Amino acid sequence: MFKIEDAIGDIVLISFKSSNQLEELGIKDTIGHFLIIGIDRLGLWLKHPGIILSKTEDKNGKPLPENKIKREKVDANFLLRWEYIISIMHYPDREGFDFPSEFDLDIGFKK
Repeated sequence: MFKIEDAIGDIVLISFKSSNQLEELGIKDTIGHFLIIGIDRLGLWLKHPGIILSKTEDKNGKPLPENKIKREKVDANFLLRWEYIISIMHYPDREGFDFPSEFDLDIGFKK
């Protein structure tokens, strides 16, 4: 039997009820692939597909010309609450989508 906890560390396809709730996070589509990094009682913790922060003004608040704008990609995670999810599709043996569980990794001390 498969449990959602088995998908931690895997990429899954998630269908949302609406993209309106996630637009503030920069997610505009109602369906997408996401890496599950954790699960709690509120929902799924997912790796954000990419946040780009831009410095568009100088120290005086004046707009910078396009060639002077600094952009930085920031790693981020976000909580997708259970009530925003319509469906989740998991790919159990698809290469690049089903990563080893952290419990199956060969880590720790060796004899």
